[in-house]
Amino acid sequence: MQFTCNQDTFAKYLNIVSRVVSSKPGLPILNNVQFESSKGKLIITATDLEIGLNTWIGADVKSEGKITVPAKQLTEFVNSVPSEVIDVTLDNQNFNISSTGNFASLNTMPADDFPAVATVTDNKPLLKLPKDLLVKAVNRVAFAAASDDIKPVLTGILLEISGDSISFVGTDGLRLSRQIVKLDVNSEKDVNVLVPVKALLELAHIVTEIGEDNMIEVYLIEDRNQILFKYGDIDLVSRLIDGQFPEYRQIIPTGYKTLTKLSKNDFLNSLKITNIIAKSVLGNKLILDIDSKGDSVTLSATQTDLGSNKSTFKGNIEGDSLKIAFSSRLLSDVLNHLDSEDIIFECSETVKPGVFKIADDPDFVHLVMPMML
Repeated sequence: MQFTCNQDTFAKYLNIVSRVVSSKPGLPILNNVQFESSKGKLIITATDLEIGLNTWIGADVKSEGKITVPAKQLTEFVNSVPSEVIDVTLDNQNFNISSTGNFASLNTMPADDFPAVATVTDNKPLLKLPKDLLVKAVNRVAFAAASDDIKPVLTGILLEISGDSISFVGTDGLRLSRQIVKLDVNSEKDVNVLVPVKALLELAHIVTEIGEDNMIEVYLIEDRNQILFKYGDIDLVSRLIDGQFPEYRQIIPTGYKTLTKLSKNDFLNSLKITNIIAKSVLGNKLILDIDSKGDSVTLSATQTDLGSNKSTFKGNIEGDSLKIAFSSRLLSDVLNHLDSEDIIFECSETVKPGVFKIADDPDFVHLVMPMML
């Protein structure tokens, strides 16, 4: 194997691919990225057995070959050398990299033992999705998924693909986010799949970093229970999570007794103040007191050993006054992941979920379960 390529291109794609390399893999070869030089293209592959990445970059291929190289050290070296042409040669199983005044030789492992990462060739995509809508949906939904593996189905995002729309749904049992995305062209078929949240976060990172194409192609590899996202010269492949996602529709309220139109920044500022005490309370509990007569919202927290505090801000309130308790952490999470200043908060009773909406987007909803007053 022998090839040359530009340092900036090499570094950009290495940085993306190496993000899926496991820090503590069960198999030593999963510390590595695989290189395959073929027909004027360099194919770089990495996987942690849950997510896999293939990327094709332009290179001057002088001789073809296939090998795996330690990802961390290679990425650090390529990022550190000047932006110029880099020469790579495989010599006696040593991966030799050189640029002006810099040289590294890394040990390799045979590519025969590297797990295969699926690709698609002539398949027709299930659907095509604009990258900006994908990024918006992931930002608004992924944070609501569970971060532990106690219930594996809750560590995924449910994609409900139906006709001209996809619903992205995430929940950890205490909160739920749903963002509906409209498609320009109907999907090839209706299907529900459960995608690990890590895979969608990586995909959002890739399309934000690369920014070359507008559309993401989505493929189902049903015989392997995998989903593949193709964006330009990058394929991201992820396993699908088996299991039954909770039936969530029945818990989304269809009406309200109290509706408050408010400023996200006003709410966040009051949360910051109230959280000085609330962060020391069991469950980060605070009280949200909506006064419809005074058009005001008051957040308060009390901790027996510390004291209490409160913060009030104005809102446009319709309906009844209401007092309800929430975790300040859950409220901060949703507000910090919304990209709109104009927020709508709806609620009906102290024991029913609080509902966050965005004033200019009827396709988004976020539920937060209340705490006992």
